[in-house]
Amino acid sequence: MTRSAHHHLITIERDLAFSPDVVFKAWADPAAKAKWFSGPPDWEAEPHHLDFRVGGKERSAGGPKDGPPHRMEAVYHDIVPEERIISSFSMYLDTTLITVSLATIEFKPSAKGTKLILNEQIVFLDGSDHLDDRIHGTNAMIDMMEAYLTGTH
Repeated sequence: MTRSAHHHLITIERDLAFSPDVVFKAWADPAAKAKWFSGPPDWEAEPHHLDFRVGGKERSAGGPKDGPPHRMEAVYHDIVPEERIISSFSMYLDTTLITVSLATIEFKPSAKGTKLILNEQIVFLDGSDHLDDRIHGTNAMIDMMEAYLTGTH
């Protein structure tokens, strides 16, 4: 097997029609996040686990019915309520580690409500470099959070 590590920085900004406290709670409250933080609708998923505190962990797993499971494991490093969340997380495809990331999510008051700024420093390991898929998936995740907040999820 050829070993490799490809590094990228993803920045996604969204203007959301909700106040920073509402958007922050969607990320921080375990019951709320479990409702929107998932894979595509046709995926089977394990129960979501979120211990939202500095040093706390998060775990999400699931995948296509006949495909390999996907798993995300995170640790929270910094939490400033209604302002910032910093975590590191690993992504696995079955038992293979495919990415490791450092993510910062900022919640800034805006004329519309909240400007959400997500920065992810990511390393794709050993040929798993699928940057376009990751950007698409991250945007889809934010879409699901917004749908949850609007009550259309």
